[in-house]
Amino acid sequence: MDPMSAHDPRETTRETTAEPGLDAGARPEASAAETPGTEAEGVETPGTEAEGVETPGTEAAERRRRLREAIERLQQRRAERRAAKAARLAAEADTPQARRARALHEAMEHKRITLVLRAVVDTVEGDRISIREIVEAFGERAFGFVIILFSLPNCIPAPPGMNSVFGLPVLLFAVQMALGKRRPWLPRRLMDKTFAVSTFRKIIDLAEPRLRWVESLCRPRYTGLFGDRGDRLIGVFAVLLAACVIIPLPGTNFVPSIALVVLAIAIMQEDGVMLGIGGLLGLAGMVYTVGLSWAIVGVALFAAEKAGGM
Repeated sequence: MDPMSAHDPRETTRETTAEPGLDAGARPEASAAETPGTEAEGVETPGTEAEGVETPGTEAAERRRRLREAIERLQQRRAERRAAKAARLAAEADTPQARRARALHEAMEHKRITLVLRAVVDTVEGDRISIREIVEAFGERAFGFVIILFSLPNCIPAPPGMNSVFGLPVLLFAVQMALGKRRPWLPRRLMDKTFAVSTFRKIIDLAEPRLRWVESLCRPRYTGLFGDRGDRLIGVFAVLLAACVIIPLPGTNFVPSIALVVLAIAIMQEDGVMLGIGGLLGLAGMVYTVGLSWAIVGVALFAAEKAGGM
């Protein structure tokens, strides 16, 4: 037997024993690399995110921050504007125009005729006041106020010719009401006409107690009578009354002027009962004016016939 081919049984046993040891040593490394649930280094798990990527919550927070900043800037600008306006008003607070504006605003808010008339007279500058100043002081609600203002002088004894001076503006205002105008207008020549402040003050001093008594009786009643259509009908009636005031006849301006004042108060207070009273007074005034005019014309014709017969 060839000695080289001889095989030692102990070597075979050692080889057989060594192979399983090597396989066992290599197998744990492979399982460490391939075990489910583990990942190689540098590989992100599904629960993690790449650095620098914003989440939806981060974007919402950024939007809220920008919105808050915009609101703060807007509030700051508004505060600055309010401060500038307050400073401007404070600078103008002591001027005659500012005092007059405050007095008129307070009176208009209370809808008190006596307060507005007193504010107009007490805050005027100089010894004379123009119709323009009066109309502009009352603004959009000037129709009722100016009708009262220009009808009051004809409610008391006045020099001859005053009924036409004060009746003509009332007639024009009434025509504008009948046409549906919202703001009174007068030609420039009439708007620039001036009157003595002392005269107006005396008129208001005489009329104020009676106006206060009338104001105490007024309250909103039957407001459906007022509005665009109602104001136009009242304007038509006021045109007839103003025409009676302008007629240069003795005693014809008193009752129609009182009726105009009552109608204007009714419009301002939206008092349907006062409107009815003013309408009755106006009808009585027109009947008196027409009757007196007819009588005067008849007497004149009779006198002319007598003169012609002689």
